[in-house]
Amino acid sequence: MKKRVLLLISDTGGGHRSAANAIAAALEEIVEPDAFECRIEDVAAHCAFPLTQLGRGYSMALRYAPPVYGALYHATNGRRRYRALVRFCEPLYRERLRDLFLDYKPDVIVSVHPLLNHAALRARADAHMENVPIVTVVTDLGKVHESWLTPQSNAVVVPAREVYERALSRGVATARLALLGHPIHPRFDDVQGTREELRRALSLPRDAFVVMLMAGGEGGGKLLSRTLALARARLPIHLVVVCGRNEALRQRLSDAAATLPTPMQVLGFTDRIPEYMRAADILVTKAGPGTLAEANAAQLPVVVYDYVPGQERGNVDFVRRNDLGAIAIRSNAEVVRAVRALLHSPQRLEEIRRNQAAVAPRSSSRQIAALIARAS
Repeated sequence: MKKRVLLLISDTGGGHRSAANAIAAALEEIVEPDAFECRIEDVAAHCAFPLTQLGRGYSMALRYAPPVYGALYHATNGRRRYRALVRFCEPLYRERLRDLFLDYKPDVIVSVHPLLNHAALRARADAHMENVPIVTVVTDLGKVHESWLTPQSNAVVVPAREVYERALSRGVATARLALLGHPIHPRFDDVQGTREELRRALSLPRDAFVVMLMAGGEGGGKLLSRTLALARARLPIHLVVVCGRNEALRQRLSDAAATLPTPMQVLGFTDRIPEYMRAADILVTKAGPGTLAEANAAQLPVVVYDYVPGQERGNVDFVRRNDLGAIAIRSNAEVVRAVRALLHSPQRLEEIRRNQAAVAPRSSSRQIAALIARAS
């Protein structure tokens, strides 16, 4: 009989679902001794109003009022302040999440979202399912939010040494901590072929300096302005712009490409990101932890041009502290300068790639899947 793994997420940004998908894909590779079935649940669907609008509220806040979101993040990032938030939210999810557990009867519960760790522990107790292990998979970097750090979880998977040390300081036992990296899709470990072969398969110029641009799965924020700035800078580069699910942006850039002096390949949502990252020379990106982890695994130097206030500030610090690329968050001109500097410094690029290799655990999702299999 297949063992059931319940992965808890909230669709506040695409990173949590991507992490859950990566873990599920790695679990599906395990065929012996027990096969697994995975269920990914957006917990907001099981909450009462206003938590049902969590995903929409997150998107609206980031689009129209990022500083407000940042202020809320910091306002809840403390032990007593976070406990107050938990007490407020518990009546909105407690019974429904308990019923989800009782209905699905998971063998393992995996939380891939900071706000769901304490919720899962409470609902598990309400369902009298204390024998079912809860695994927390932390998907942020640096000085992570207090909500990630739950000493009562049976296992806490962390992506970096800085997070490991912070978890220890918050009472998570060493025996429950596992430094396994950020969960990225197993495809990133399985890319075959040389850079030349990958470029040929992706219709990229063989000898060009390829600059890839991303802004997560939704392709929003400052991606348009950063792309146009680089396209108009007349640098000897070839652009690959990944617009994700933002079809309006993809169409706008596709229409503009013929009028710009820099050659550009514009993509919508694609499952070939692992190949593109191996084929490119640098990545210009928002500081999403999943994207940064993917770039590190591909040893693709980054230029970080934006971040979500509060939540992703630690990711920016992680890039700076580990020397994984350039930080250029102030202006389009700063992004252009950073790309130009890397373009003309192959030695600097090699140094960054060595640093990325040092901080990127190999086969992160497969290692996390193996831990979950042992926990079950």
